[in-house]
Amino acid sequence: MNPLISIIIPHYKTLEITRLCLRALKKFSTLNLEVIVIDNNSNDESLKYLNQNSWIKLIENPNAKIGGDGHKQALDIGVKAATGEWIILFHSDTIILKKAWDLDLMNLIKQYPKAVGASSTIREVNPFANLHTKIFRFFKDRRLSYHHTTAQTNNKIMSYCFLLNKAFLLGTDFKFENATGDVADALYQKHIKNKQEFILLGRGFLNNILWHTSNVSSILTGQITDSNLISKYSKKIKKLNSNKIIHNLLNETNLDNIKKFN
Repeated sequence: MNPLISIIIPHYKTLEITRLCLRALKKFSTLNLEVIVIDNNSNDESLKYLNQNSWIKLIENPNAKIGGDGHKQALDIGVKAATGEWIILFHSDTIILKKAWDLDLMNLIKQYPKAVGASSTIREVNPFANLHTKIFRFFKDRRLSYHHTTAQTNNKIMSYCFLLNKAFLLGTDFKFENATGDVADALYQKHIKNKQEFILLGRGFLNNILWHTSNVSSILTGQITDSNLISKYSKKIKKLNSNKIIHNLLNETNLDNIKKFN
């Protein structure tokens, strides 16, 4: 039976955070999923780890481009390999936190049968932030305080958890490799805005299901060297690792090397 959802994860030299990403998917997903990881020529211990996990579909891309171009290239490779009815573009630093998150997302889609996908305009989702940050974001996000909405937006669409109907995507002939700027926003602006129904996910929904902090992969691979950003990242990752859910995932080695997803 073909999977309902294919999750596409570009990867490059981010062993520790990718391990968390995959273990969380393995532990908290409940539907029939296909997890496709495209490795952009890491040639390090992270590739060895990926090869050990037979429950994922690993595609090695030895001719990967550098940085963002390689990420876009990997998405096109993943879409071509996907067999699910729906596709989720995922970042390797997106960490699922809630059991049946995938069911929550698909139940939301069922409420809007004409919707071709769902994503968010929120750059960072950090349910572990300190109280000061949460208060600040509460007021900053008041205009985005929706749990979800199908209203059109001029704000940038994020790609760290971007759900798309595969038939719709293939019908657009859109290639991520040719996109200017963020791939999700480029697709939204060209083929979805004012043309298709699309669900925007608010922090009220996302905080319950995942953690994502921007620039993690770029910092870990040396593409960002700004000391201020690196310092902020260190504080965020320390907060993340102190959480009980993450602590348990770090120790659940049984989630690796499993032959089947479900």
